[in-house]
Amino acid sequence: MITTPARILSIEDDKNVRNSIVAWLEDSGFEVLEASDGAMGVDIFLEQSPDLVLLDMGLPELSGLEVLERIHQHSPETPVVIVSANANISDAIGAFKAGAWDYVIKPILNFDVLEQTIRNCLERRALKEKVRRAEQRYRDLVQNLPVLIFTLDKDLTLRFINDTSSEILGYAPEELVDIPGKFMGLIASESRDQVTKTLEQSCLDNSGFALEFKMRHKKGYQLRLQAKSIGSGCDDNDQSEAPIKGIITDVTERAFLDKVLVQREKLNTLGAVSHELAHEIRNPLMSLGGFAKRLAQKHPDITEAEIILEQARRLEGLMNRISAYVAPVPVKTEAVNVSAIMTYCLDRLTPWLVPRGLDVRPRLDMQIDDIPSDAALLTETFASVLNHLTQKMSTQGKLIITTSQTPSHVTAEFNLADDMAEVLPPDAETLLMPFEEGGGTLDLALAYRNLKNLGGMLTFTLQDNGSAIITASLPREQPA
Repeated sequence: MITTPARILSIEDDKNVRNSIVAWLEDSGFEVLEASDGAMGVDIFLEQSPDLVLLDMGLPELSGLEVLERIHQHSPETPVVIVSANANISDAIGAFKAGAWDYVIKPILNFDVLEQTIRNCLERRALKEKVRRAEQRYRDLVQNLPVLIFTLDKDLTLRFINDTSSEILGYAPEELVDIPGKFMGLIASESRDQVTKTLEQSCLDNSGFALEFKMRHKKGYQLRLQAKSIGSGCDDNDQSEAPIKGIITDVTERAFLDKVLVQREKLNTLGAVSHELAHEIRNPLMSLGGFAKRLAQKHPDITEAEIILEQARRLEGLMNRISAYVAPVPVKTEAVNVSAIMTYCLDRLTPWLVPRGLDVRPRLDMQIDDIPSDAALLTETFASVLNHLTQKMSTQGKLIITTSQTPSHVTAEFNLADDMAEVLPPDAETLLMPFEEGGGTLDLALAYRNLKNLGGMLTFTLQDNGSAIITASLPREQPA
């Protein structure tokens, strides 16, 4: 394999010494550059970028020490070997402090020693370059992995996180690292105690950890993350400042798709059941209703006949609602803005809210991107949710409405801070199904159905304090 000879710069004001050095090194296969003073040597160094510099300390005008400092400042990885007649130990120490790699005394009685010194320095430089490249590859690998790599100290203060935090969390590493409480403070309140307890226990008994939790993005929306330890907790032999090490994976999209799949399966099941029931129940139901009607006409004093007729009508109405609910909904896709549609719905609702004294606080992000969706269905959806919540809330309640976007979804959140425990059913899932006639529950069922047809999802959460959160999520790209 053909290799390029190393380029050596000799900065020496004594012409005879310089000629001797040049002749010997060229005979040894090196390419040699020459400079007779310090200023010339610095200029040649900056222009030619030699692999190694031989530097005389006793140069006129610009001293050897000044030349060394300038070379080291510009290129600290370039070896500089001092070739000097001054054997003073303090000068040698000063040279090494300024960045010299080695020191050779003049007169040079054995050029083999000089050549070996040069080759040793070049070999050291090559090894340092290999180490630097390996470290750089490692840093690039760590910083660009599609997962978060983190370390925490025993007080749960973040000591390291890779650059992927900017992409996943919205925070650059310098916004989180070495700030007590900052990283843990981003964990959602409902997850924080469990995460804290798990990490502290891991540190206490040197056990690993694996947990799933929610964390707040810098833009305000929630992420669902999975954390797993690297190693086994706080090892007693680990003397580092950050003994808790782990990786975090963003599973927000997976969790969203799982919930969408569950919702679709529920509606598909409901549709299949309703069609089967329609065939099996509708004819007997009509016969039963007709019989009860004739019985009531012949015997008006029999109150049970009117009750049977009423329940038959109610059951038929339920079947009709379910059939209409699971029927395909035509979707007309166009570019829509969720915040603009929410503003429209709130404007139409204001004349009704103001006389009741209800506290509705919109916090809409008007800068979010348009998404491909159906404006009419979204308007109907938001109006249905608003109608349901404002019907249920008291004058002491507060409804906060926010819109935000993630890399994959646009979200509208309705946070009703009110005591809803007594006015809502124990199983909140039933609010999303069309089982009750009249009343506000059909509003949520309608919103649930609309979002499913738009490729989105509606979730309902009843908090421990009785408040309710309804979240509508829509994809930013056209659903398949």
